[in-house]
Amino acid sequence: MIWNVTPEIHNVNNITPLAVHCKATGASKSGQDRYHIGMKSPSFDAEITQFIKRYLELSGLSTAASVAQQRIDYETIVRQFTYPHPAGIRTEDSVLPGRHGDIPLRHYYYGSGDDRALIMFLHGGGFILGSLDSHDDICAELCASTGFNLVSVDYRLSPEYLHPVYLDDVEDAFLGLGHANTVLVGASAGGTLAAALSHRLKSSPLRATGQVLIYPGLGGDRYALDSYRDNAEAPLLTTRDIHYYRGTRCANGVLPTDDPEFYPLAASDYRGTPSTIAFSADVDPLRDDARSYVAKLQAADVSASWINEPGLVHDYLRARHVSRVAAAAFARICNAIAQLAG
Repeated sequence: MIWNVTPEIHNVNNITPLAVHCKATGASKSGQDRYHIGMKSPSFDAEITQFIKRYLELSGLSTAASVAQQRIDYETIVRQFTYPHPAGIRTEDSVLPGRHGDIPLRHYYYGSGDDRALIMFLHGGGFILGSLDSHDDICAELCASTGFNLVSVDYRLSPEYLHPVYLDDVEDAFLGLGHANTVLVGASAGGTLAAALSHRLKSSPLRATGQVLIYPGLGGDRYALDSYRDNAEAPLLTTRDIHYYRGTRCANGVLPTDDPEFYPLAASDYRGTPSTIAFSADVDPLRDDARSYVAKLQAADVSASWINEPGLVHDYLRARHVSRVAAAAFARICNAIAQLAG
């Protein structure tokens, strides 16, 4: 069964602060207790179980394969979990000049378009996968659900391009678009890039209004966060996969682990970061990246909330039409964007 989800937009007064979410998932409000959910017996409902099974059967996507083969396998997943654009969506492709060459963009408009805010979307794919097409239907639904114009950025990928070329592309796109009320939205590697861009632009005259990070990788492996052990063998993304992806970003696998543009959790000062709502999947090695990042922002008096989604796995955006739980999570993402856009 396909769940047709175009969430209603309303005030997001039900976004719970970090401390309440910690209490709900087993950590103390003070954050001093160890945070354990565990990988021994993850609880998935029948719809998510079927989604995981289908996802794995379709492609056999594996980081043990060559980058070229991974890109072929990823395209198989994308094709199988792509849905038609909502009625009223129109798109337009363009290019914007950047310091490393032209940057392809895809613009989304719902009806006559609402330019009071701009959503700048950064796709996921471990920095080696993804394109304007890989998250096209997701972008269309975000645009239709919020009503705001959206631009998706096709940044350069690794290993052909190494750190920080992809971030340069994202910065050039942001400054080139030049919208005074921009909400950054990034999924997985795109969430990494959104947080890195926000750090880079902290002192810039033009900064994002807010950022919505969806299961972002922020450098939690550097700090041995619990979720990297608890969810080490999680479906669709393992801790081993994360180590592989991070290594493709740098020459000879030498990681600049103290660089907040590589690992946003490594920053020493979070003042000036835009208001943030970070989403995580409970059964995902990256879960605690979002939790830790939000805690650091709150300690710096930045408005920030963490939304942890029980019973979901990495890349759950692709399950939004086959799972009630994922559909509800997607609706919360849309509402978060609308809230930050003001």
